[in-house]
Amino acid sequence: MPSTSPDNLSGLWDFSLSHYARTGVADACLHLQDEHGVNVNLLFWCAWLEQRGVTLDATRLRSAQMRIHSWDERYVIPLRQLRRQMKGEFGVTDAGIERMRDQIKQAELLAEQQVQMWLESMTQTWGDTGIASTTALAAGDNVRFYLQQFDVTETAIMQLLRLLGGAPDSMAQERI
Repeated sequence: MPSTSPDNLSGLWDFSLSHYARTGVADACLHLQDEHGVNVNLLFWCAWLEQRGVTLDATRLRSAQMRIHSWDERYVIPLRQLRRQMKGEFGVTDAGIERMRDQIKQAELLAEQQVQMWLESMTQTWGDTGIASTTALAAGDNVRFYLQQFDVTETAIMQLLRLLGGAPDSMAQERI
């Protein structure tokens, strides 16, 4: 049965925003995105599912990846690239360009929010299948399952899980 903690009662977008704001999470996620090709929206979806007691399997993950792939390729990634390119070309000192970059960032966030709405609505079609007991789903299983596709080291996975609040602090730390 899924837990009823506050994180479990919020939607995916609110869950993602609250976890992304935690110290070190944004940097770790951006590193995984830029260096390994990890989709941060899928990463948070995996963690959100886990907190809801839902086990992710290869079929569900592949279905989610297929659902959002085209949108990411056509809208999310180009907006991100444009925003970053402008920063690289113009820096951050021109107020007019910074306003434009901020607008692009807002569009990028809206595009990511759409991805998360699709991911969340997908899970509503699953019914009760895939619900794990709290003992059957170990901390980080879904996140680990997703990140292993990208050859992310176990140490880096554990570091991310600690940042997200899903792994013990006693594990050895390594920069992701």
